[in-house]
Amino acid sequence: MVVARDAASRGEMMVVPLYPQLAGPEVAYVLEHARPRALLVEAAHRAAAAHAVDMLSARDRPAIVELPPVIGAAVGPPGCRRPPAEAAEVGATLLYTSGTTGRPKGCVRTAAQESARAAELTATYRLGPDDVHLVACPLAFSAPGILLRAARRAGATTVLLPRFSPAGFLAAASACRATVFFLVPTQYQRLLELPAAERDRFDRSAVRAALVAGAPMPPALRHKIVEWLGPGRLWEFYGSSETGTITVLDPDQQLTHADTVGRPAPGVEIQLRGGSADPDAPREILVRSPTVMAGYWNPATRAADWPGTDDRFVSVGDLGHIEAGGHLRLVDRVHDTIISGGINVHPAEVERALHEHPEVAGAVVFGVTDPDWQERVAALVVRAPGSTVDEAELRRFLREHLAPHKLPGSIVFVDADELPLTPSGKPLRRIAARLFAEHRR
Repeated sequence: MVVARDAASRGEMMVVPLYPQLAGPEVAYVLEHARPRALLVEAAHRAAAAHAVDMLSARDRPAIVELPPVIGAAVGPPGCRRPPAEAAEVGATLLYTSGTTGRPKGCVRTAAQESARAAELTATYRLGPDDVHLVACPLAFSAPGILLRAARRAGATTVLLPRFSPAGFLAAASACRATVFFLVPTQYQRLLELPAAERDRFDRSAVRAALVAGAPMPPALRHKIVEWLGPGRLWEFYGSSETGTITVLDPDQQLTHADTVGRPAPGVEIQLRGGSADPDAPREILVRSPTVMAGYWNPATRAADWPGTDDRFVSVGDLGHIEAGGHLRLVDRVHDTIISGGINVHPAEVERALHEHPEVAGAVVFGVTDPDWQERVAALVVRAPGSTVDEAELRRFLREHLAPHKLPGSIVFVDADELPLTPSGKPLRRIAARLFAEHRR
């Protein structure tokens, strides 16, 4: 993918990254919407690609081009590969969102916008030729994809991990002397679930920038990561496929501002709009910056339609507050708010409280229909390994942290692989509600 993307960018083509684990109908939807000329695949994915293409009408079918194995790529530590050390190209991208609230939308990011974001990442994390960037996230996603291109353009060594496993990641990071890596909160959680003796075999001395983004970071998890990695290493950034980086929480503020996502990145303007007359109520976050997308892809015109207002601020779809000192605190998604008895409940707030319990490894909170209250709060929860915590204990714990109307009326315990999350760790609340209903039958 790295080499093919460089070639496409040099040819001034727009690249549409596809996550290999998408189901056939999901791939077919993106192909029908974007209508690319060619679908580049590795041999292992050719059959799945052909199946997706067969779902399309004849006029929408792209040519399937099987990519040969990379020639001359130096093999690093076991399970790692270093692409050829050539100057990386930062070209245009048509990036489809994860579709947490409906059908995925295609974000048009021009070469200039992608280059601006690469420059921002390079400056913020001081990327350079001495860095070893360990890639352990799917490159079809926004953050790992642009970080890889930024690091390569800065001259860093790239090490690709075919798939993430906690032990495999630590072994590769030690062997490669990784200086920079990006993980989502779920991956950090998996690392912390390893026995301490196994984690301590990981040589952390080379690491200078451990990045996290993609989903809300519970403050308790943040404290554990800083304690394990050591001070001065953890960075968090907040952004979206539509906007690029919005805010950055640097290492010095990880513990002092653990309930925020940091302050605006250079060149970023944030506005909070709407909401109630209550000045303390969360409001919708809108952003303007050089890295904001050109618009959403319109298949009819094969161009970008700008979705924002005339002043070119774009909504992120999140609700939040700006606190003293300029730090942004996220509250929830605009469309996720639960209205119970006329009172707004933000699921992310309840999830944060659940994650504070030492025996909770994961949680998704959502609303379910209720004849008396219109909606009531419910939750799917994953117990920590070896835990026997029950619903009554969690409710007792939550009463110490939340108002009564925010307490889940029902909690269903599920296995970790059942918890509905996007690959980046964002909760899929509508799927959670369906799973909840199935478990309660």
